[in-house]
This record gives sequence, structure tokens and C-alpha cells, in this order.
Amino acid sequence: MGEHAKPTGARPVTRRSAALVATVVLCILAACGSAGAGPAKSPGSAAASGPVSGPITPAALASGAGHSCIVGGPNGVKVDWSHLSNPILASPIAGVKDPALIWAAGSWHMIFSYVTYDRALPGGIYWDIATATSSNLRHWSPITPWPRQPGVFGVASPDITREASGQFVVTYQSDPGASGPRHVQSRLFYRTSGNLDTWSAPHPLARDLALSPQDRMIDGALIETGHDLLVGFKYSSPTQPAAFEIARSSSGSLSGPWQLVGRPNIQVVGGTIENYEFFTVGGTWHLVATSNNLDQPWIFTLAGDPSTPSGWLDWTGGAELVMPSQAFNSGPGISSIGYEHANSIFLCDASTLRGHYVYAVYAGSTELSAFDGWGHAKLGVARSTDLVHWAAPPG
Repeated sequence: MGEHAKPTGARPVTRRSAALVATVVLCILAACGSAGAGPAKSPGSAAASGPVSGPITPAALASGAGHSCIVGGPNGVKVDWSHLSNPILASPIAGVKDPALIWAAGSWHMIFSYVTYDRALPGGIYWDIATATSSNLRHWSPITPWPRQPGVFGVASPDITREASGQFVVTYQSDPGASGPRHVQSRLFYRTSGNLDTWSAPHPLARDLALSPQDRMIDGALIETGHDLLVGFKYSSPTQPAAFEIARSSSGSLSGPWQLVGRPNIQVVGGTIENYEFFTVGGTWHLVATSNNLDQPWIFTLAGDPSTPSGWLDWTGGAELVMPSQAFNSGPGISSIGYEHANSIFLCDASTLRGHYVYAVYAGSTELSAFDGWGHAKLGVARSTDLVHWAAPPG
């Protein structure tokens, strides 16, 4: 069980009040600039198709439909479990991590961070977001990186939801790991798509919450409730240690303006959490995230009222998710220091399908020396019927 701090309460907090209690200087790892990429279609992808998801009613959004990983109903969904083996997705030239998984238009779509060597860039590496598709989680299309986004030193950490129109929204961050100019830091962005093929230009997300160029915002994940549009993210500054925060769009749209709601009552392994995903199982809202210390997956249950912004600050039932240890996610020493065991986990509730499973996809590596210390990560999968006991595929 994780330790829980006192909720900040319903009253919005400000950066000024947060700065008064902060005394720790955070080591800034990344930098960012402005976005300028126009509408893009991933290189090598098929011709764009029409929308694959219709509008979502407010009642369905309140039940978590905007966070469902099975879009369009369970018919035709395939998982070739008996023939799967971990890792299910990897690249010989890149580390892959921070996965998000969704079934739509007859295919599984994996969206993930993709880190490669580029000696011309700070840190000698380049972070991108890439996609791959599969009919059964076993056979995958070639990995397709997004076009490079101008004005930033890379992008990473995608999360996917659907808004009321049915449109897909991927939130992500700029400048995830490379060292850039000290006067700018990581920021949140989003792109939209009707078909998971052609994507809008990048748009800044909740930029009005970063009052200083040295403020850092990463790991953005939307919450679509039918009542409100919120975003969870990890915030830090030179005078504020890393903290998990939630903000609300006053207009109900992605363009904001955004107002800080507060900091959820979550602390585990002596620190905050990162890599957020909000989702429902059986009508109950959950949060899955990675511990900031030791990079282990945790799950929490919403105890607050989801129809009020302040309700999203109150969580309970923190428990570590114990993923199977296999050759691809084991190594010498301590996990997160010598290797990665189950970093940046993402859960997909497929309990409406035969077997009633929830699937977990996560990153693992046998070392943390490649790609400037981030490791040559690969993606694995496990499944569970109770969110407690997890099994790897048999291969």
C-alpha cells in the first residue's frame, strides 16, 4: 500500500502558493521550443480512411467511454495469446517505451516513445513518438515514427483518449530526456485524429499553467468525464520538486483556459508518481502510474466524486502491480538502476471479451546504458482477471 498525503482540497491552488513551500531544486533534464509541424500523415501508412468513432454521450463519458481501449464494440477483437511471447514489440535500432494501446477499425494500435541515436542532438539521442498496428498483438506492422516536430528536441510519453466528438486525442510532452537550452523546459502538447492515421498539427496543452520558462510539465493524461475536461501531469520548477497535479479546462475544450485544481493525495516509495493513465473497470475509475522512485507500476482507485473537479484529488487503494519477471525485463542490480522491469505501464480493459481479461503493456530492458542511460527497452504484455495476479504469455 502506498502512503497518502492530505488532499489539497476543492479550492484551486496557485503557482505562487506552491512556490512558497518548495525548497528543493530539481535537476532539469530537458528543454523545449515552439511547435510548427502541420497536419501529418505517418510515412508509409495507408491512405487515410474516414472516422472510426462516432460521438460519445455525456453519460457514456461519465462511465469512462472516452478512455476505453476497445472502440466500436468487442466483435472482431483478436488476441493470439497462446502464440504470444514477450517482448511483443521491439526495434533493433531504438528503445521503445511509454506505450498506449487501443483497438479500433479492426486493428490494435500501439503508440509509444521511440528513442534513437542522433549524435547531432543534445545527449546524443532523439526522442520521438511512433506507432505500429496488429490484428492480434503477435504480428506487427513496421514501426512508423511521427514526423519530427519543429522547435523541440523530441517528443515522448503519449497517452490516448477520445473526446465527446469521438475524435482521438494523443497527449504527449516535448523534450523528454535530452539536455537543451536552460531557458526553456518540457511542455505538454496534443494532436487529434479521426482515424488514427492522419493527425492534426501539434497544439500546446495547458500552457497557461507554466508561468516561467523554467517550469517543466510532462506526462500529460486527459480525463474526459462528461462533466469536465481535466488533465493530470507532472510539474516541477527550480524551486518546486516534482509533483503530480490536476488541472481543469474552464471552457471544457482542449484550448482552455486551464485552472489548477490541486495535487492528489498520492505518494509512494517516498515520492510522487508519473506516466499517468485514467480508466474505468466495471464503472469504477482507476489511475495507473509509475513510481517516481524505482519506476514501479502502481494502481489507485478514485475515492472522490468524479463529477466535481476536487473529487479527482482523492484516491485510495494504492497497490503495486507485480508484473512477471522474464529475460527481457530482468538484469543485474536494482530495477530502475540496473535494468527496467515494468516501466510506463498502460492497462487495457478488455473484460467485455471472452476470458474477461485486463491487459497490461509495459517497457522492460536488461540494462540502462544504451541510449544515454535510458536502456534498449522493449514492450511486453501480461493479463489479469483481478488486477492483482498477472500472467505473461506462454511463449
